[in-house]
Amino acid sequence: MQNIDKTIQKLPSLSVFFPAYNEEGNIEAVLNQALSVLPQVANKFEVIVVDDGSTDATLHFARKTAERYNAKNGESSGDADPLVRVIHQENKGYGGAVKRGLAEARFEWVFFSDADRQFDLSELKNFIQHTQTNDLVIGYRKNRAEGWKRRMLAVALKIWNKIFLGFPLRIKDIDCAFKLIHRRVLDEVLPLLSDGAMVSTELLFKAHRLGFAYRQIGVNHYERVEGSSTGSNPLVIAQAVIDTFSLRKKLTIEPTVVRLTNAFVHDIHDPWLGLRVFARWFRLQMS
Repeated sequence: MQNIDKTIQKLPSLSVFFPAYNEEGNIEAVLNQALSVLPQVANKFEVIVVDDGSTDATLHFARKTAERYNAKNGESSGDADPLVRVIHQENKGYGGAVKRGLAEARFEWVFFSDADRQFDLSELKNFIQHTQTNDLVIGYRKNRAEGWKRRMLAVALKIWNKIFLGFPLRIKDIDCAFKLIHRRVLDEVLPLLSDGAMVSTELLFKAHRLGFAYRQIGVNHYERVEGSSTGSNPLVIAQAVIDTFSLRKKLTIEPTVVRLTNAFVHDIHDPWLGLRVFARWFRLQMS
């Protein structure tokens, strides 16, 4: 793990959240690290845990840790705006937990990462210097500490998104859970549709399409110490495929139909109607 640079420029305010599902062996350590790093990268901050219907003791350990830090900060977990908040919801999937975290975040910048201890949160310091000229700073795993199946899935996801969504291949690691996002981006891209693994794809696709500036920074990736990943679960993969078609319909097909319909209405009295509508359709496909 890296040591934080104490001379680093700080963000004015930062919300940090962790989607968590069955991370009883990790959640306390993740919160401990976050709360040791954040005072050095933001003037004002909050930490949120979104427990996505865990069936183990994740909720218990998250609440216990939150109470300890809130008490140290002269607060209680029942206050309106405590330092650490724990939100429990019925299981809605990874995307549902991310969406809840984004909705609950209150500050100018929002950062989220997974609660599995596979990232070094102190590497957030490398992101801060890029916030002056970018709306998003997104991580990519330099050395994925995963088996070949997960690495192959990542490559397949990248190609799949390019084919079905026209997503730019220059995004190095779409689903890397190490993202720093400005509030103005969220104001434009929310609400998100996906409740599954495609939530990051949807967020980045919308931000890219709207022209927001982003910077990609390499981060280290570590093997899991506790718990198990659900990313290679066949049901999760199947849901991601279904989500892709749903996103394609909502984000690409339906807007094109609306634009063509508007063109039709505008040109309804034009004798060159067919030719002009075809020309507009062709330009849309090429844009």
